[in-house]
Amino acid sequence: MNKLKFLIFYITIFLFNFNIVFANQYSDISLSGNSRVSKETVISIIDFKKNQNYSLDDINLFQKKLFETNFFKDIKINLKDNNIEIIVIENPIIDFFYIEGVKNKSREEFFYDNLLLGQNKIFSENLLNQDIELIKSVFQQSGYFDTIVTPKISKTNNQNINLVLSVNRGEKFKVNEIFFTGEKIFSNSVLNDVISSSIHGWWKFLSQSTLVSESRLEYDKKLLKDFYLSEGYYDVQISSANIEFVENKNLANLYFSINSGPKYFFSEYSLQDDSSILNKKNKEDIKAIIDKKIINHYSLDILNDYKIKIYEYLNRNKIEFVKFDIVEKKNISNGILLNFVFQQSKKSFIDLINVKGNSITNENVIRRELVFAEGDSFANYKLEESKKNLENTRIFKSIDTKIINKSNELVDVEINVVEQPTGSISAGIGAGTAGASVSTNLNEKNLFGMGISSNTNLSIGTEKISGNFRFGIPDFKNSGNEFFYNFYILDTDYSNSGYESTVVGNSASLNYDLFEDISLNVGVGFDRDSIDTNSNASSLYKSREGSYMTYKTFYSVQNDKRDRVFQPTKGHRIGFGQTLGLPLSDIPYIGNNVYGSYYKPISKNFIMNLKGGANSINSLINSKDVKLSDRKFLTNKSLRGFESFGVGPKDGSDHIGGNYSAYGSISSTFPNPFPDKWNAKSLIFLDAGNVWGVDFDDSKDKSKIRSSTGISLEWVSPLGPLSFTLSETLSSANGDLEESFSFEIGSTF
Repeated sequence: MNKLKFLIFYITIFLFNFNIVFANQYSDISLSGNSRVSKETVISIIDFKKNQNYSLDDINLFQKKLFETNFFKDIKINLKDNNIEIIVIENPIIDFFYIEGVKNKSREEFFYDNLLLGQNKIFSENLLNQDIELIKSVFQQSGYFDTIVTPKISKTNNQNINLVLSVNRGEKFKVNEIFFTGEKIFSNSVLNDVISSSIHGWWKFLSQSTLVSESRLEYDKKLLKDFYLSEGYYDVQISSANIEFVENKNLANLYFSINSGPKYFFSEYSLQDDSSILNKKNKEDIKAIIDKKIINHYSLDILNDYKIKIYEYLNRNKIEFVKFDIVEKKNISNGILLNFVFQQSKKSFIDLINVKGNSITNENVIRRELVFAEGDSFANYKLEESKKNLENTRIFKSIDTKIINKSNELVDVEINVVEQPTGSISAGIGAGTAGASVSTNLNEKNLFGMGISSNTNLSIGTEKISGNFRFGIPDFKNSGNEFFYNFYILDTDYSNSGYESTVVGNSASLNYDLFEDISLNVGVGFDRDSIDTNSNASSLYKSREGSYMTYKTFYSVQNDKRDRVFQPTKGHRIGFGQTLGLPLSDIPYIGNNVYGSYYKPISKNFIMNLKGGANSINSLINSKDVKLSDRKFLTNKSLRGFESFGVGPKDGSDHIGGNYSAYGSISSTFPNPFPDKWNAKSLIFLDAGNVWGVDFDDSKDKSKIRSSTGISLEWVSPLGPLSFTLSETLSSANGDLEESFSFEIGSTF
């Protein structure tokens, strides 16, 4: 055994010294085959020193370094006596370069700016292959996985070349099915709402979310992980996210493998302040912040909120140069121990802020999202919060930051942004028992590069035609508030109401963030309303015809604590608003609106929802009645089991609405027998509501509460999104238009 160890040791020493033993000394190099690259350049590249020992490994490294320059197509090295002979074949120069087959102008410009090859550049096979892969990867991000790039090379008289890259992008690959496998806990319908990808349908032909994309897949993995972490699943692993192409079709299935692990809970927390940065009151205040936010189950959202609130407290109380972190530790009983650690950081101040990469976006749009300025103290949390603010604008594809130390106490902050397309267009089609409609919608998030959001939409339906142009200016006049302007046209001719109304108007408003999750909107506006009643309307009803000018001011307050806007599963939203028709109006009035909704998960398959609202409108002049188009109605979304505009006071055969309306509902999701991959959502409900108050004729008033119960089903079918509602009326009044069955099909695309 000792002999074997000795032999291994001997061989190791021999190999280690082999190159040294066989190294030679070379006095010079010779170069042949070159026409553009000089001998001096080659010597500089390989860092050759005369009369120095070079081993065979060194000679191989010379060859590797020369190949890496892409100057040469072939390199041979011969060793003669004490000279190194290098024979090269140079790569040609590209006299003419062209990319054909790229239909998108901005994408074509991107290729010309970012490809390694180009006119008057050196050609090499290595660079060509890299450029081909770049082109393919860019098209893959837009759903083209069969892109073919064919190089067309022709030699010129001076031994240079012309190069044309012919691009055939192929067809887009779209999402056929989305599968969630493993220990996923949540239903497919819930997880589909979490990710950004969606299943392709004919109604989504303009949607980017249906395109198969590697980067979108990675983004979806992050969304899923963050969702599970916020729901208490601390150990969650999104172990894989794969694309499976459907044979002979431009479709692909997406597979997400999930291992949720057990649910964890916050057990206890502590504050660690080894440097005595905080005084007794500071610690009490911070504990109050933590106690206010802490909930039963572990939540990433809560931890992120802690960081924001605590840093805001430190900043507000001038406690600077502090590094703060939350250290999490598991215990044996599915508990998470939190340690809030405060440490002294280096004293630094911001000298310069340099913004780069914004060719379209004005620099002030970027700077207004920063929570620091030149001369302020520097802290990492300020940089993190500023980056998050920039990401929330959805103007930039990526944001990178860099800190440059200038002296002991001065730093420069460099912000590099990559802009992305900020406009989108969509269309919609819908049909159901309440009629049919087609619509189109145009959005822009960075109008004129000023960070202005704008929306233009048009909807044409069997009973309603509407057009709207709206734009919003964030941080209006450096106030921190958002300004909105809205111009609209609305033509309604509901068969149940007995009149047609055409309104042209506009409004301007400011939105304030009063407190956390509480916003205030205040504004003014005016409109002109032309009302024509049906030929068979009563004389009293016809007397309400005419044109009316209304000048108004309004405000609304809202508190929104839902976990998400679309299909929320927990939280609440409440709001209140008033509108005042000013004395200059043809009919001055005061209107009130209050609403609320509450979501509570009872178990995995049962999510309870309570919602309700009330509206009122009254004339401020006793001799003038509220105009017909301002009167209150209920739709079949608020009171299922009845037609829209089909309950309340009547004048002959027409439902004339009321000065007051109210509705309330309790509902819950419940399991259904359909396969999970159908994303079918079933609901059981109990609705109640009423419309009452007729200022121009008290005799037509009816005060009976209407109510109904039933079930509904929402299903994303191959034909498009479908919803069915089956209702049973519990209480009604004479003349009400009941609707035991209703359906809708269609959505935006």
